[in-house]
Amino acid sequence: MIRISRLIATAAILTLGIAGIVSYGTHAGAAANRPDPEGTMVSNGRDVKIIDGDTIQINGQILDIAGIDAPELGQQCQHNGSFWDCGMSSAMQLRKYFAMAPFPVRCWPGHEDENTPTRDIPIAECGIGDRDIGAAMVIDGEALPVPEYSHHYDQLSAEAANAEIGIHGGKIVPPADWRNGTRLKGEENRCLYIEDGNGHYLSALDPAFEKLVETNHPKLCSDEEARAKGLSYLPLAP
Repeated sequence: MIRISRLIATAAILTLGIAGIVSYGTHAGAAANRPDPEGTMVSNGRDVKIIDGDTIQINGQILDIAGIDAPELGQQCQHNGSFWDCGMSSAMQLRKYFAMAPFPVRCWPGHEDENTPTRDIPIAECGIGDRDIGAAMVIDGEALPVPEYSHHYDQLSAEAANAEIGIHGGKIVPPADWRNGTRLKGEENRCLYIEDGNGHYLSALDPAFEKLVETNHPKLCSDEEARAKGLSYLPLAP
């Protein structure tokens, strides 16, 4: 009976996911048949560089995707007593969204107000056609909503949690707590960002990462930690 109930819940979240992704105009405010918001950046999906599950580089600009907080690259979650790389999973899912984008990617400034946490880089809402990327990450259980930003994703996250999708299918340390040093009991302490020695940093998704690891450059646990040290993401090669 429990298994049947879970299947029903999963079907419900998939239905909700379709409804939530088909039109992102309700939240993101830039439906395909409307003018782009001021400050919109447009790019081919394959040209968008993924830094982690909620940070991208588009047209040379580093942005945090507004309204979501994904596990850090080195973060692990626990499912049925076993650890899995939920941070890397989130990043790869985000990469898949952009790499397979059938329409140009559009990102525009996110909404800032007195309840929005202070950030060291801009936040942006991103869409691919009618798909709201933030909503898609939450629906797929790859990220959590940021309460201070918007309550739009709260219901989507609750439904994903009810169906135990993705990071909701086991134990997870909230990403903000993980960045502050909290770990699940038995979790490996993996840090998958690295300094290049020239005032920049890279994530493990960059091909140059392994070469820097071999030269024993300092590792970092999050892009927030790197930026706090005054580092900037290594620019794309011309």
